[in-house]
Amino acid sequence: MILIDVRTKGEYEQGHIKDAILHDIMDMLEGIYPNIDKNTEISLYCESGNRSMMAKTLMEKAGFKQITDAGSINNLQ
Repeated sequence: MILIDVRTKGEYEQGHIKDAILHDIMDMLEGIYPNIDKNTEISLYCESGNRSMMAKTLMEKAGFKQITDAGSINNLQ
């Protein structure tokens, strides 16, 4: 499973979950998605859960198959 932080670079640099990769939700809104096999299990998180929920929808529309919205970073620490 791959854990993706969909917050901004600045938020990510202030602290993130170990082994999480950064992919800002703004990139997804512009049609830029992580270079990951679309069948890979992916879990998304952000600060409050709003952006991760939006990212899940965007990634599913882009053809990613196994997306989970983990919600807030606070739920994962």
